[in-house]
Amino acid sequence: MNTRFVFSILILLLWQGLSLQAQSKIVKGEVLLQIQGSESAFVESINKKYSSLNLNWEQVILPTVNVHLFSFNKNDYSHKRALDLFRNEKQVLIAQNNHIINERAVPNDGEYPFQWQYNNEGQSGGTEGADLDADLAWERSTGGSTPSGKEIVLCVIDDGCLLSHPDLQNNLWTNMGEIPDNLIDDDGNGYVDDYLGWNTDDLNDDIEGVLPDHGMAVCGIVGADGNNNQGVTGVNWTTKIMVVLGGGTEAQALTAYAYPLKMREMWNASNGTEGAFVVATNASWGVNGGQPEEAPLWCTVYDLLGAEGVLNVGATANNNIDVDVAGDLPTGCSSDYLVSVTNVNHFNDKLNAAGYGAESIDLGAYGEGVWTLNINGATGTFGGTSAAAPHVTGAIGLLYASNCSGLDELTDIDPAAAALWAKQSILEGVVPNNTLAGLTTSNGVLNLNNSLLWLEENCPSACITAPTLDFSLPDSNTVNINWETLASEEVVGFHCWFSGNPVDTTCI
Repeated sequence: MNTRFVFSILILLLWQGLSLQAQSKIVKGEVLLQIQGSESAFVESINKKYSSLNLNWEQVILPTVNVHLFSFNKNDYSHKRALDLFRNEKQVLIAQNNHIINERAVPNDGEYPFQWQYNNEGQSGGTEGADLDADLAWERSTGGSTPSGKEIVLCVIDDGCLLSHPDLQNNLWTNMGEIPDNLIDDDGNGYVDDYLGWNTDDLNDDIEGVLPDHGMAVCGIVGADGNNNQGVTGVNWTTKIMVVLGGGTEAQALTAYAYPLKMREMWNASNGTEGAFVVATNASWGVNGGQPEEAPLWCTVYDLLGAEGVLNVGATANNNIDVDVAGDLPTGCSSDYLVSVTNVNHFNDKLNAAGYGAESIDLGAYGEGVWTLNINGATGTFGGTSAAAPHVTGAIGLLYASNCSGLDELTDIDPAAAALWAKQSILEGVVPNNTLAGLTTSNGVLNLNNSLLWLEENCPSACITAPTLDFSLPDSNTVNINWETLASEEVVGFHCWFSGNPVDTTCI
């Protein structure tokens, strides 16, 4: 076992009445079964073996192949348990849930059809299906807030954005603890009049800057107002975008990261009454060939942010270099709380002019010629790894807004672990891609729907930290953990992360 790890242990407690089953869009208590023989004989046979199941025949669905709709006792049997039972019966050829069918969640924004990255039907000349499966994902989450009502904040560190853009006005974050333009640090965060965000150049909240063309496009991808019957949509239809202007030098980059770090620290310390619930930052900029060992402060800031629960997304170089060999900042940094992104086009191919690295670059995302906001209040194309990265940042926002209440609860108990869970959801959800195989850690391209599905299926339970906890490393393959159990709850297991990845554990 590599002893260089970030170690986080969560003692998972089974609370009375807590369901770990993901909330699927199915008719509860109904199943579709293809069976052999008559339906009446099948019902009689099953109820004789499992009387509490109370199986009932409802109607024939496909008579030519003997498919029927049945109902069962949903109070005593989960769908997983019922399906497992049926699939073990010789008379059953196919067993599945009765899914609820809805129209695809497609926004009414006028230029959404140009946004091939969400639903690629070949409209840009690319390959049909080379997209994020956004229409499927938006059935589960369109952003905004967590199940408990936390307002999700995504921080874009760039050259600013226009306050007046109609597709951003509703989604721009403001610091409600600050009174604008009174020359007082009202919320005590160390920044005076930071009502709109922060400008590290001028040390004020002028987030429009001089010519925020790059930042406008990035903000539009993360969270342009969706389903508002105009313009385009972002990955999140609703969210709050914290705009921080900065990054011209390394000192300015660190100063820029310090702002979301402070705001999330305040949120955590105050139980949500101060600061901001920042869950991700986006950096669509960097230093080609930058060596992480020469920038330890830059790389360390991601660990500081991660400890507070903030994931950080970085765009890699826009040239064909192996980051593991040639270096890059920030995507060469080894922090577990950094997600490094390369660029994929509408043919589902990694761009030749995009960095790679089997150890440093986590995944690809669509970013070449995507349709988003631009400087003059209109829309247009935007490309490069700068466009790929904010799709991942937006995806993190969707995850926190999903119906996985366990992730929401985890942010209160162990925000760093919640951030790693979100990162794992992103990486587990990728679609394998031959042009990324061996060039990224995940070998795949971002898929919004897959990541949401993975999170729902692996939603963490409500959990708290044991009152006493200690561990030792007797050898390179073993961790011994001791904890004190609580009288009112039963400790049923724990999760460990090594270098940001969950590992199997065994309770003895």
